[in-house]
Amino acid sequence: MAMKTGLRTEVVVSTVLLLAAALLFAGFLLVKLTERELLEERRLALHRTARLLAAADPAATSFSSHLLPLTRDGDLVAWRLLDRQLTPLMTFAVGAEALPDAPPPPFEAGAVGENLLYSSAWNPLGAVPSSYLDLAIRAGEDGEYLLQLRFSLESLVTQVHRAQRLVLIYVLLYGAVLSVFGIYVLNRNVVEPVRRLRIATAGVAAGDLAPIDAARGPGEIRELADDFNSMIAALQASRAETAAHINSLEEANRALQQARDEVVRAEKLASVGHLAAGMAHEIGNPLAAVIGYLNLLKSELADPAQHDLAERSLLEAGRIDRLVRDLLDYAAPAAAANEAFDPVAAVRDAVALLVNQGALEGVRVIDRAPDQLAAVHMDRSRFVQVCVNLLLNARDAMPAGGEIILAAAQHGKELMLSLADSGAGIPAEGLQRIFEPFYTTKDPGKGRGLGLAVCQRLISEAGGRIEVQSTAGKGSTFSIYLPIVQEGD
Repeated sequence: MAMKTGLRTEVVVSTVLLLAAALLFAGFLLVKLTERELLEERRLALHRTARLLAAADPAATSFSSHLLPLTRDGDLVAWRLLDRQLTPLMTFAVGAEALPDAPPPPFEAGAVGENLLYSSAWNPLGAVPSSYLDLAIRAGEDGEYLLQLRFSLESLVTQVHRAQRLVLIYVLLYGAVLSVFGIYVLNRNVVEPVRRLRIATAGVAAGDLAPIDAARGPGEIRELADDFNSMIAALQASRAETAAHINSLEEANRALQQARDEVVRAEKLASVGHLAAGMAHEIGNPLAAVIGYLNLLKSELADPAQHDLAERSLLEAGRIDRLVRDLLDYAAPAAAANEAFDPVAAVRDAVALLVNQGALEGVRVIDRAPDQLAAVHMDRSRFVQVCVNLLLNARDAMPAGGEIILAAAQHGKELMLSLADSGAGIPAEGLQRIFEPFYTTKDPGKGRGLGLAVCQRLISEAGGRIEVQSTAGKGSTFSIYLPIVQEGD
């Protein structure tokens, strides 16, 4: 598997290699051109020197004195004077330097023959190679002498090597400066914008649709960032449109659910209404007569036992009468007189009413509601009826006594009032049915299953709702949510 390298690394490596290659090529070319110019100047200068020496009289005793300064300077390392028969007359060599024994090829008088040995290798750190220029020229008035000269070119090679080292140092320093500056510019204008685009792209994949700053970088990078931001804007618009569509679907689903619940409730109300109407005609009138006869009988009985029997009969008949009235209230409630009132004061009135009647004996009510909250719009007597029903249910859930915690708070445009008891709680399978008519978790004879159904209907008609949270063995919390009265309502 090929190793992955980042854009920063590739840019750095490519920049350094390109700059090094360009600077080395430029330096090498410059040194070569300079070297060629210097070698040509040195060759022409040595040709002139050879002609000046050939103009002197080789037979004179002072001829060698013309050559000594050149040998002391180190350039002339060997020379030889030959007669017409190419017999050596004078020979000089410095160290191991010596002219070749083979005679040079014949050439005309005044012409200079040469043999150049020069190494132009790029080796600034190596040893100086042997380099020289051999010249041969006719000397004397008639050209009867042949003068052979060997000039060393090592000083020129040393000078070129020094120039090569300077060029190498220049390449390293200048290349380092250019590389640092180029890397900074490329990093600022290319690598960093691309990195920000990559991070932003990863953020888009993770769900973050935040745009990026497109002001930095070259034109292409800015155009890419603008296109990226346009894509982000399109995605945001698409997400908002999708969210709005989902919300509309959820609203439609809630409306359908509410409509279904209302249809089901209407069907139940219709069935209960028919039942209540029939009971009102078939049971109500005879029951009223029975209650009247029992009251008359009770007033005429002197025997305490018979009087107690009539009292118990009236009590049971009264239970039947209350059942009929509950059915009538559920199926055909009386018209409500809505008003704005403080719900905290209303629930406290319900608590006081039950305490005065002794209905909350053994139950401690803990009031944690604020002194006053925003007003709600509803029939106050119906709200008190709902609170009384919930308080009695809480009491029935704690036969051995317990606590009822009253709390209230405002959440935005809604007011929440909760009643939490420490009773037995409601089984999980019963939480979905507790607001259904005739469903009850109480023992037979202790509940008719209409109280919570009536409470839910009354609160729903006021624009609110009732929620319940319960855990078996740990109590239940009933929360009433009602819209608060807004200014101008």
